[in-house]
Amino acid sequence: MNRSPGTWQWDDVRHLLAVARTGSLSGAARALGVGHVTVGRRIALLERRLGVTLLNRTPDGFATTSAGDAVLRECMAMERAALDLERIAAGRDLLLAGSVRVTTTEALAFQLVAPAIAVMRRTHPELQVDLVAGTRSLDVARRDADLAVRFARPSTSDLVCRKLGEVGFTLYASERYLARAGIPRRGRGLAGHDLVSFTGAPAAASPFFMGESLEGARVAFRCDNPLIQLKAAAEELGIVELACFLGDSSPALVRVWPQEAPTKRSAWLIIHQDMRRSARIRAVSAAIGDAFRRQRRILETGCRGIAD
Repeated sequence: MNRSPGTWQWDDVRHLLAVARTGSLSGAARALGVGHVTVGRRIALLERRLGVTLLNRTPDGFATTSAGDAVLRECMAMERAALDLERIAAGRDLLLAGSVRVTTTEALAFQLVAPAIAVMRRTHPELQVDLVAGTRSLDVARRDADLAVRFARPSTSDLVCRKLGEVGFTLYASERYLARAGIPRRGRGLAGHDLVSFTGAPAAASPFFMGESLEGARVAFRCDNPLIQLKAAAEELGIVELACFLGDSSPALVRVWPQEAPTKRSAWLIIHQDMRRSARIRAVSAAIGDAFRRQRRILETGCRGIAD
């Protein structure tokens, strides 16, 4: 079917938004799951329909023109309306079938979410869960994910946050590393020690390394995956801060301060308010909440507990 020169389509808007946000055709193509030639063709077609140049190529990528800025504001309004419509429709879905996209950290995915989904599917086999694990927070408001389990509680008013409980964290290292470098004294900082850390400390990790001063410490290894951090510490790379349920699971690691109570961080279940009545979202949320209650002790204190 032929489209008139002035006709807008939602796909045109999606392509323009993707280029404006990523700054490149290739970045937009990855975000949309299409080829970069397709993105370039759709943008050129949109510019012809509107009779204006929307994007200029710069040494740093694509930048919107003044006309592009004005059009982009309208595109964002269209996107918000489209997302609102999708959420409202999905939020009234009464079927216990279809897919649910969940995002959380690797450690919580391993210990909590994956087992919860396994239990849930015994009674709801028509539900499919897409689990995205990592420290990058997907946007629930934009439906990058339907549901999130995070340590950071967002402040956005249209998100519903339910506290699942507390997760204990403490410091770990290999016995051979501590024999070589010595055991740091609690409250005296970690000067002179090698650390296994994140590429950028997550906001929810505050206070980092149980609040110890890191002045004079050396970051030996950085990675955003806690399972790989655990492996690095087991290979004697240094001291790492891990959830107790994860650190205690490794026979190659010991708690640096076994007499010290773990630092507690709150875990939150996050959904958009428009989605809270969806049957499939409620089923997955309930399964995760039940799993947290069943594992509360190990999530709070690990399996080793505090030494006498």
